[in-house]
Amino acid sequence: MSQPKVKGRVVISKDGPYLVTGDVPLAEQTIETDSEGGSESWKQGAAYKPQASYALCRCGKSKKKPFCDGTHAQT
Repeated sequence: MSQPKVKGRVVISKDGPYLVTGDVPLAEQTIETDSEGGSESWKQGAAYKPQASYALCRCGKSKKKPFCDGTHAQT
């Protein structure tokens, strides 16, 4: 029996960013809330240009969010 091919992959680097490969689409989404503040639905935000691979910020300090700019190395 053959294994299915893995298209996308996310690797969590030690003390660094999420490393994404395999042409995984990337877009912003936010949770919309109801009048009582409860989660209601997802709202589609900006879509980013497709890339074969990219590094996503995990530390929250990048000036190029959602992408990693290497700032984590100084914190």
